[in-house]
Amino acid sequence: MRFVFTHRASFTAIVVFMALIGGCGTDREPEIAFGIDGCSQCGMRIDNGKEAAGYLVDREFSPFCSTGCLLEGYESRRRQGRPMPDRILVSDYEGSGLHTAEEMTFLLTDSLPTVMEWGILGFVDRQAALAHRPSEEERLVDWIGLRATRGEPDRTINLVLRPEGLTPETIQLEKGSLVVWEVEGRELETDQVLVVRGYEHLGEIVVPAAGTAVTFRMLATKPGEGFPLIRESDGAVMGRVRVTGAHTPDEEAM
Repeated sequence: MRFVFTHRASFTAIVVFMALIGGCGTDREPEIAFGIDGCSQCGMRIDNGKEAAGYLVDREFSPFCSTGCLLEGYESRRRQGRPMPDRILVSDYEGSGLHTAEEMTFLLTDSLPTVMEWGILGFVDRQAALAHRPSEEERLVDWIGLRATRGEPDRTINLVLRPEGLTPETIQLEKGSLVVWEVEGRELETDQVLVVRGYEHLGEIVVPAAGTAVTFRMLATKPGEGFPLIRESDGAVMGRVRVTGAHTPDEEAM
């Protein structure tokens, strides 16, 4: 789905435009007035159409100068328990306008210039993102991956892995929470490789036998009574993750 944003030559033009559409209801497509609108997070005037973003909360549109500022505003709302956005819109760096965050591929870069130095560029075409990536060391992620990588964690969980399993054995999380795991190996003869069944996008978690803690982030997007942590070498269950929360939007609304 594509959304339109336009430049406005003057404040007068904006006022006239808003007056004309004022009687057309609140279902109009969101727009950003470049050079006039300010970022809802940092307050900076929004000038760069390639990196602007915004979200809708109960039909009220909040514009942002960058995906980084949008994510900061999004996380702030989540932590405060405020209503979350109905739609999140991000500019395509190639210039095709605003698109829903779920459509986008995000390039996390340390070498390309970005607004507010957030190091985040959005592309509706994944191949275009690959073409702009300076090196394979710079990551491409989706919206969930962006939240997990750049969001502010709710807490850190410290665990110890021994040959018989994890301590604590069960990790309790709330749906939507972002947590940092720190897993330290003890009494291990070899490095251990774990995977979280149901959260395969986390990939392989390698816990060194030397005792060095491995750190990774997990965004609890799916509720469930017990996602097992499996040791790849023999399939043994080393622990479980329980995620509480609604399974469907209807349950969330109840």
